[in-house]
Amino acid sequence: MKVAGRNIVFLKASLILVGIMCCSFTTANEGPDINAKVKAIFLYNFSKYVEWPETMASGRFRIGIYGDYPAIREELEKMSKIKRRGDRSFEIMTFNSMDEIEPTHILYVVKNSAVDMSQISKRLGGSSTLLVTEGDGFINKGAHINLYYENNKQMMELNPATFDQHGLKVSTQLLSISKVVNG
Repeated sequence: MKVAGRNIVFLKASLILVGIMCCSFTTANEGPDINAKVKAIFLYNFSKYVEWPETMASGRFRIGIYGDYPAIREELEKMSKIKRRGDRSFEIMTFNSMDEIEPTHILYVVKNSAVDMSQISKRLGGSSTLLVTEGDGFINKGAHINLYYENNKQMMELNPATFDQHGLKVSTQLLSISKVVNG
């Protein structure tokens, strides 16, 4: 029980630090896109606090990006060179159109992309892809995790029902630091 408590404290501290970093810097052509770094850290941490079915337990751990956000791809590529998920390396993929989308472990949907959640869900079929968005109302339209800002802090909301529907298991640590939405 002590280990689980330490993990929750560590996860909360990590995400708070990321939120502070995000609020402490600007992104308007003054240097690196801090928001991209923050989101990349979130996506990497999701890989540690979500369990996928056995059928997805081998090969590279694939993170897909739907939409145009070169900075997050760059951050994820940097991370993939030094981080691993257990003994598995990361593969970062970009999908520029709905027709290109294929099942991955995590699919991050860029906020500014033209998003039709029903089409994305249809394209992914019944796969166990963790769908991470940052659009208003997407948590009630099939997203597993939705990122948003509140009081200049990066926050997340999570819908446990969507995890169950896709054979994913979310850790209690992640649940404890998320706004839980039952939609």
